[in-house]
Amino acid sequence: MKYYLHRISHHAEWSWPLLEERQLLSIGWAEFGSQSGFLPQHQDDWSRVPETIEGAHGKWKTRFGLQRFLEMEQGDRVVVPAWGAFHVYEVADNERLVPAQVGDLVTNLEKWKENNAAIRDGYLTEQNEEGSKKIDLGFFRRVTPIARDIPRGGYADAALTRRMKVRQANVEVTDLHKNIEEAIVAYEKKRPINLRCLVLDGCAGIVRDTILSKQDPEKFEKLIQSYLEHQGASTEIPAKNERDKDGDADVIATFESLNLIIYVQAKHHEGETDSWAVDQINRYKDYKNNKGIDDEFTRVAWVCSTAESFSEECRNLAKREGVRLIDGMEFARMLLDAGIIHVAR
Repeated sequence: MKYYLHRISHHAEWSWPLLEERQLLSIGWAEFGSQSGFLPQHQDDWSRVPETIEGAHGKWKTRFGLQRFLEMEQGDRVVVPAWGAFHVYEVADNERLVPAQVGDLVTNLEKWKENNAAIRDGYLTEQNEEGSKKIDLGFFRRVTPIARDIPRGGYADAALTRRMKVRQANVEVTDLHKNIEEAIVAYEKKRPINLRCLVLDGCAGIVRDTILSKQDPEKFEKLIQSYLEHQGASTEIPAKNERDKDGDADVIATFESLNLIIYVQAKHHEGETDSWAVDQINRYKDYKNNKGIDDEFTRVAWVCSTAESFSEECRNLAKREGVRLIDGMEFARMLLDAGIIHVAR
C-alpha cells in the first residue's frame, strides 16, 4: 500500500462536489482525458506520461502529478487537505476514468452557482444560461472515505503538517504512513495528539464566552482589527455609509508586503450564522476587486463570527465563493495563539 497527498485546487467548484457527493477524485489535463487512446497508450508504463505531456507542452512541473495520479492502485490511501482539516480516502478500484465514462455521475451535480455539469465532446462542461464551457478536469478515480474532516491542529503532527503545505497536485507520502494512520486512530478516539491543541481548546471556550458577554459588536470589530494588526497588517474600519458600495465589510486588513487584502464581515451573536454574511462580504470583495483590478493585490474574504456554527447553506455558499468561515471557537484559538495580551484592547 502506498500513500499519496492530493490537493484539490484546480476547478475546486466542481472537484469538491465530485469528491464529496460522487466519491470521484479528479485532476486536470482534460485535453489528454478526451483522447480515447491516451490511457491504453500508457497503462503498461505510467512513467511515460510526463514524456507525452512534455512533447505537447514542454517541461511543466505538474506533469508528474498526473503520472502519480494514474499510478495509484486499489487500496492506496490518499490524504486530501481542506480548510483547517484534512480527509483520508482509499482508492476503490484500478479503473482510471475519463470524462466520457463519468456522465451518469455528474448528472444533477449543481453545486457551482446552480449550474449543471454534463459531458460534451469528451469534456466535462459547465452548463449555464449563456451556454456551456469546458472544465479542465480530465481524469478521475473512485475513492472510499476512511476519515473526513480531521482537524489539522489537533491530529496532524509536525511532519504531516509540513507536507500538507506542498503545492503540487499529487505527491507520494508513503514515508509518512505511520503519521497518517496515527492521526486517523487519534481522531476516531477523539484524542488530540499534541498538548498545544488541548490547551487551546480548553481555554478557547472561556475566551469565546467572555467576548460574547463583555463585548458589543463594535468592540468585537476592534478586536478583529487588533488581531490583524498584530499579524502585520495595516487596518481600517470602513464607514458604514460608504458611497456606491456593494455588500458590506466591517474590517479591512492590508498586508502590503504580501500584496494581500482581507475583507472581514464580523458577526457578534450566539447560535448559528447564516449565509447573509457570506453574501455581503463576497459582494464587497468583488466590488473592491473591480475597482482595483490592476493593482496586483489579491483580495480574500472572511466571515468571523462568535457563533458556535454556520448554517449548511452558509457553508456551501462559502465553499463555492472561496470565503473563509471562522466560528467563535476558532477565533478564540487564533487570539490565544497570537498572544491575547498583545491583541486584546
